[in-house]
Amino acid sequence: MIIRNDLVNRCLNWAGKKLHAPEQRIILGATGLATQPFIDLNNKNVDKETRKTSAWRTVAKILAGTVVGVAVRYWGIGFVKKFAQYDTVMKNGLVEKIIPKKGRGFFVPILSKNSIFPIAKDALEKRFDKYIKAMGTFVATVAMIGTNFLCDAPATKWLTEKFLNFQKKLDAKKTKEVNQ
Repeated sequence: MIIRNDLVNRCLNWAGKKLHAPEQRIILGATGLATQPFIDLNNKNVDKETRKTSAWRTVAKILAGTVVGVAVRYWGIGFVKKFAQYDTVMKNGLVEKIIPKKGRGFFVPILSKNSIFPIAKDALEKRFDKYIKAMGTFVATVAMIGTNFLCDAPATKWLTEKFLNFQKKLDAKKTKEVNQ
């Protein structure tokens, strides 16, 4: 598919440059929150009580998943940034080589001289910023294997109980008003 609309192309380019894993997870969560509960509430294959329960559980899953997902993604990027420190060797105003800092250079990639060097310092920093965000997202993805069980599931259960208690109070209030 070729997009020829200039405004759409500019928006997509901006999103591609500015929105990384944490922001993308927020967008996913907001989209899910705006659509999925309504789908659950309109499911005619189940009774009204099951629809309410399903909708509240969906809201809880989306909220827990989004909060934990965004936090872990930001943590992953910050973790990689902390351990991707390097010094540069300059020649004629260009970076000739990068040297990982001792104890802080674990995530500095090993780059051959022929790959990108020599390179302007600002161009290297832009490339490295993208690398940090990509590697941080990878580290966060690995971490999320654990956080799905340790954080998301308990938070979803807790939120679902809170929302269902809230729904019971609303239903009781509605029933009381109808009976008066």
